[in-house]
Amino acid sequence: MIEHQPAERTWLRSAAVWGLWLAVLALAAIVCYVIWLRAFFEIYYVWLNLGDAARLAYELTMIALTVGMVTWIAVGEPYLAAGARVQRLLRRFAYVAVPLLIAGAVGLVIPLL
Repeated sequence: MIEHQPAERTWLRSAAVWGLWLAVLALAAIVCYVIWLRAFFEIYYVWLNLGDAARLAYELTMIALTVGMVTWIAVGEPYLAAGARVQRLLRRFAYVAVPLLIAGAVGLVIPLL
C-alpha cells in the first residue's frame, strides 16, 4: 500500500531531519575540535611528555579524530532521514547525539585529572 503524505508534512519532516543533522554536526565539531583538542594536548604534552614525538602523535590523533567525525556525520544524515520516515527521528537523533555527549563529557574530565 502506498502512503501519500501532504506536501507540508514532508517539508516539515525534511526540515526536522536537516535541523537535527546540523545540531549533530555542531555537536561533533565542538566535541572534536574544542573539547578533545585540549584533552589530547593534555595527554600528549603533559601526561606522557613524549618530547618531539608528541607533536606527531597529536597530529595523527587529530587526523584520525577528524576522519571519525566526518564518517559519523556522513552516516548520521541517512540514518536520521530513515528514522523520520518510520516516525523514530528523535530516538535516532538520541542514538547519534548521546555518544557524542558522552565523549564530550569524558574529554572535559581528562584535563581536570
